[in-house]
Amino acid sequence: MPTVLLSRRVVLGPEASSVGDAALRVVPAAVRLDGSTIARVHELAAGAPFVPEAGDDVVDFGDKLLAPAFINAHTHLALGFLRGLDMRGVTRGNMVEEFYFKVERRVAPEDVRAFTRIGAYDSLLAGVGLVWEHYYAGQEVAEGLADVGLSGVVAPTLQDLSGPGMEAWEAQLEATAAIDDSSRFGGRGVFAALGPHATDTVSAELFGKALDLAEARRLPVHAHLAQSVEEYRRAKARHGATPTAWLERIGVLERSPSNVFAHCIYVDRDDLGRLARSRSASVFCPYSQLVFGFPALVGEWSRAGVPWGLATDCASSNDTMNVQRELRFVAGQRTLGTTWSQEYQGFIAGDPAAAEAAWRRRVGLCAEHEDDAAPSRLLSRVWSEPGKWHPKFRAGVIAPGALANLLVLDLEHPAMWPAHEPLQALAMADTAPAIWAMFVAGRAIGSPGAFHESILRSDEYREAHREARDRLAKLDLTV
Repeated sequence: MPTVLLSRRVVLGPEASSVGDAALRVVPAAVRLDGSTIARVHELAAGAPFVPEAGDDVVDFGDKLLAPAFINAHTHLALGFLRGLDMRGVTRGNMVEEFYFKVERRVAPEDVRAFTRIGAYDSLLAGVGLVWEHYYAGQEVAEGLADVGLSGVVAPTLQDLSGPGMEAWEAQLEATAAIDDSSRFGGRGVFAALGPHATDTVSAELFGKALDLAEARRLPVHAHLAQSVEEYRRAKARHGATPTAWLERIGVLERSPSNVFAHCIYVDRDDLGRLARSRSASVFCPYSQLVFGFPALVGEWSRAGVPWGLATDCASSNDTMNVQRELRFVAGQRTLGTTWSQEYQGFIAGDPAAAEAAWRRRVGLCAEHEDDAAPSRLLSRVWSEPGKWHPKFRAGVIAPGALANLLVLDLEHPAMWPAHEPLQALAMADTAPAIWAMFVAGRAIGSPGAFHESILRSDEYREAHREARDRLAKLDLTV
């Protein structure tokens, strides 16, 4: 029986926002589901009734908001087992090599599946319907997503120069193919990508093998790029080029059907030009980057014409899987540069006349970055933009053919009320408590009207939590 979701407030609009607030609309509509995807969208005139077809199962949400579920464009869900540790000591150096690699060598594939489940539940409770996931034991990650009902793009981590995955790259290439071949995963919205870890942990030869598979199967490459000064330094020493220029030299930018590059902190304007000319997108993880490095200057990405999305990275460097919270940091870049400007530093040093100059600096920065802070543009970073990076599916839009990943939000909930402009609220508020219902790959998640409680009280969640807790108790987290 076809399911039709009906609401007087449905978020519709084009796949990408380039003209600010006018790009998305909130209108009456009926959304017809077909398995894991959206079959049709019937936009309704104001006050006009929807006429169902014979056999339709119509679910009327009234004035509740029907919107795309969020997309987290770069995650390591299993690393949530490190949440809450004091990382201040290890963040003074290279946190990935000096801490993560040492702990991750002790994690078994069965641990990865168990910890992934908890990260998946955490994501669903925040309104995230799809993740771009990059981790070891990729088959177990995919199974963990399917266990919980979260859709995702799984890139099994490939390493051959250094890192915990050095001995398993052949198995992880096979896992990538297996995930791609699985109709069960595909029906649940779980897809594959190639996962070379980074330019300093993966050789040109292994990048080549990954590219062969990416081309043959029309899969994206999902990698870390220029995330540390060590990676940048090694690329210059080994190849006489920046990490990005080296990827261009060995054919990654040209051959891959699409590229998703996380962090891109040490990517200069020449490198941004390389990314803009290729089928490449970047991922900004602001709160994570504040911990392990420093935030990239994404205004430069926009000016260079590089597509980019938002992500949380992992709970061990962010402590949340709520990608919606990252939007406020992006909006804040309109004014953040004022704090470290010469004008404001002059005021702090005791020049009262510099107060006016600091404000003029703030006004200028705000005008320069105003488009990136428009609600539709912000929401495109967690909806339509990362939803179009995989050649085999679309997400982040309510449109025919897209994955049926949908949120139903109660506009009367205190987290959203009075919702004068629902898109503004979605861009700047924490609306997770207002989630009334959710669909992922066409399947209902939790119980309508009791979304969070029904998940947390379910036997499936309690068993997943018990197993993850027991496995964590056996792990040695010291380094």
